[in-house]
Amino acid sequence: MEQQKKLLDEMEIENDHLESRAAAVESSLEAMESQMRQSGLGLRGDMVSARSSMRTDMAKAKQALDGSDTERARRYLDQANAEIGKLESFLGRR
Repeated sequence: MEQQKKLLDEMEIENDHLESRAAAVESSLEAMESQMRQSGLGLRGDMVSARSSMRTDMAKAKQALDGSDTERARRYLDQANAEIGKLESFLGRR
């Protein structure tokens, strides 16, 4: 039981870190979209998809953590991390 609590605590910290990265990515994407709209352009489709997946994965990870489902949380944290990384690369942050 103690092992499970320790794992959940570690995953909560990881989730908080990912939330911060996701917020920074969202802010940068919004600024970029605003500039692009002025020129009549839009965000690339693959980046729109990555942002949507990131949001979904973050929500599902949080839901899994709230339910103490570490296996499901791990899957969604990993997926969210991959989407965030993709968006950070697109934004020139990696």
